Amino acid sequence: MKISGTKTVQLTMDQTYQLLTDPAVLTRAIPGVKQLKEISKHHYEADLEMGVAGIKGRYKGDVRMTNVIEGQSFRLVITGEGPMGFLEADVFISLQVQSPGTLISYDGDATVGGTVAGVGQRVLSGVAKLLIGQFFNGIVKESASVRFS
Repeated sequence: MKISGTKTVQLTMDQTYQLLTDPAVLTRAIPGVKQLKEISKHHYEADLEMGVAGIKGRYKGDVRMTNVIEGQSFRLVITGEGPMGFLEADVFISLQVQSPGTLISYDGDATVGGTVAGVGQRVLSGVAKLLIGQFFNGIVKESASVRFS
């Protein structure tokens, strides 16, 4: 399924980039993430718990930031597997100065398979939009409470 949109935060581009690439912030902001363990710079092992239409499961996954242009953009690739199926997301995230603050744009695709995919495309599409909304609302909340020097 296709995912795309924008969100504005009241921080500079550099502050926004720091927020979006901080593993502690990502752990709090990404719905379902229980833990991110750093493997190397921009590469994390993830422990996720997700539920869709009453089908809930734990997933072991991988979170990577590739094609990184410090302070401007990166590609976020998330994969996960568990007893209920798999999930994959590949999203390009870019930052742009917007007065006031920074505009975050995202565009990509997400795929799910296995038992969880059996709930239907319409339900999954609605859940994906809800999760993306929760993530960016989490980022906005973090932007209001976290200040960088």
